[in-house]
Amino acid sequence: MTGTWSFVRAYLRRDRWMLLWWSLAATLLYWSQAVSVDGLYETQADFDRAAASMESNAGFVAMTGPARALNTIGGQVTWQSAAFGAILAGLMSMFLIGRHTRAEEESGRDEMLRAAAVGRQSTTMAAFVTALIANSVLGCLVALSLVAYPLAFADSLALGVGVALCGIFFSGVALISAQLTSTTRAMYGLTGGAIGLAYALRAVGDVGTPALSWLSPIGWYQAMHPFSGLRWWPALLLVAASVGAAATAYAVFLRRDYGSGVLAARAGPPRAASTPDP
Repeated sequence: MTGTWSFVRAYLRRDRWMLLWWSLAATLLYWSQAVSVDGLYETQADFDRAAASMESNAGFVAMTGPARALNTIGGQVTWQSAAFGAILAGLMSMFLIGRHTRAEEESGRDEMLRAAAVGRQSTTMAAFVTALIANSVLGCLVALSLVAYPLAFADSLALGVGVALCGIFFSGVALISAQLTSTTRAMYGLTGGAIGLAYALRAVGDVGTPALSWLSPIGWYQAMHPFSGLRWWPALLLVAASVGAAATAYAVFLRRDYGSGVLAARAGPPRAASTPDP
């Protein structure tokens, strides 16, 4: 692991603006829902009627998640923001991991770094640590924005912790994808597919097959029930899955050949396409 922290500092300095905008976008997603809902309904009776109509709409449930405490500002923030916040954190993690692992290896820059007095695992470990820091900052900003609104501290903290853990889990998935594939495009495709699958499982599960929601990290996040009977134990599922994904990526990394992925790259066309006669 020699040189890992030097790489972490370099990655954070290189990505500081990218991480800032991703974190602010996620924070705005949550905070803006609180502002818009708070100013939308003049009376609690109006709020209750609107919430009742939303709860019975299967399309809304599939898109955003299980309907809980929709006649409260916190319940609306959780319902409208949690699933999309997890996707934002996942995409940020995917691009961050890809930029510092598969893209560097594909371009040859990682080989130059490895020629220095650094450990073989240092660049990969530094990429994961950078993603940990980035998602922790994102989660802190989300929680602080809701506490400052103000909403209940514990539930606001749960929303921040949950979205950070989702991002960390997808960081592990991105690391696995970087070991399985040999190109950055394939790595993004595989990780993006995993994020889409997590969202689809949660959507189908929330509409009619609840067991499927428990196969999705986004479903675990929403199962923490912020602002509607908070419970912390589903966060342990995210922690365990994140550790498992990171450990799997590390084990595959130690066994694959540098410069290639575990999955064989698709062969190109057997010959160049002929140019038609003018």
